[in-house]
Order: sequence, then C-alpha cells, then structure tokens
Amino acid sequence: MKAEVSVDERLAVSAVWREALAIIRRYPLATIVPAVVLAALADAPYYFLEHSGFAWEEILTFLTAAFAYYLYVAYAEEVVVEAERGADRITTRGVLRELRQAAPVVPPVIFASVAAITVPTAATGLLVIPGLWLLTRWSLFAPVISRERPGPVEALKRSNRLVRDHFRLVFLTATLAFILEEAIVHAGAWAGHRILSSDTWGEWAGATISASLITPLAALATSVTYQRLTTHGVFRRANR
Repeated sequence: MKAEVSVDERLAVSAVWREALAIIRRYPLATIVPAVVLAALADAPYYFLEHSGFAWEEILTFLTAAFAYYLYVAYAEEVVVEAERGADRITTRGVLRELRQAAPVVPPVIFASVAAITVPTAATGLLVIPGLWLLTRWSLFAPVISRERPGPVEALKRSNRLVRDHFRLVFLTATLAFILEEAIVHAGAWAGHRILSSDTWGEWAGATISASLITPLAALATSVTYQRLTTHGVFRRANR
C-alpha cells in the first residue's frame, strides 16, 4: 500500500470537509442546537453520578451517552438528506420531526457500535495500526443503518465493502472526524475543569461546549463520506 495520497483523493477529502461545513453554515440552528442539548444529556450521568461501583450506574452512563450521541449521528443523516433535496431551511418543527425519524435507528446503531468502536479501541491499545484499520473499515456503520436499515452485523459488512477501495479517503474523513471529536471533547472537559475548578460542573460544561462545536462537523463529515461513496459514479465500484 502506497503511503502518499493521490491528487484525486486529496480533492475528495477536501470536498467532504467543505460540504460538511457548508451544511452547518446552511442550517446553523438545526445542526448546532440539537448538538448542545444532546451533548449536555450525554455527559450528565458520567459527571454527576457518584459511580459507587454499582453496575446499573455504569449501564445508565453508557446507555445515556450512546443514545444521545447516536441519536445525533442518525439525525445528521436526516439533515444531509434535506441538504440533498435542496431545502432552504429546517424549522424547529422540522428538527423535531427529523429527531423522531432518527430515534428508531439508534438501538441497532448502538449494538453495532460495540463492535465498531470497542474492538478497534481495544486493538489500538495493543497496537495502533490494527485498531485504526478496523476503526476505518467499520466507520460507516451508522449512516449505513440510517439509510439502508440492515441489521448491525450486515451494517458492519456493508461498511467494510464501501471502505475497501477508498481506505485513505475514509480514514481522512470519517475516522479522522471520530478521533478529532474524542480529542476535542476531552480537551474541553480538561479546560472546563481548569477554568471552573470543578470535576463535575466544570468538566461537564467544558465537554458539552466542545462536543456541541465538533459533533456536528464530525457527524456530517461521516454522513457526507457515505453519501459520496454510494451516489457518486467515481465511487460506485466500492458497492460491488
């Protein structure tokens, strides 16, 4: 595998990020406000529960964070669809409608995420390259479930097929988006702790603010990557 990225791939990567940013600029309230609300919900149990060792506390923390995060990811798919249709704006009623439509997708996405995120993360802890490779090959499972509605296992297989011939492209978009999101949210929590001198309210506020800023871009970049791989003629061989 060659290390360099071709000119065409660099253009494609740039186009994905530009399109994700363009969607945010086009629908600022529809992309950012839900991210603020869901980020605040996602982080609350982690920072405010006492975590005394009971299993239900860990389960509640995981489920709340996973539901809120993947609800936004599925919602971002609906926003991209609206952008594809050329909608001039997304109203408050439209936001609520898109969230309702996205909600049924969340359980299978959470189930798939256990393999798509946990396994690569564990592999990265042992050796970086295998973990990043797995993370990239499975990184499109959420938009696959949102758009095509397969089961979790089939979604992972479908993501793997889509990524197969476009590894660098997906690594520099969907995988990089995930890595940036994790890094920025943790940095935000650290900054909140330093500024407010609190490992509860401070870290929660910092993590919420940083997640509200990076999650829309990360989710939309992943969605746009999927959309380009499945609808642009130059990428169609990935579907075979």
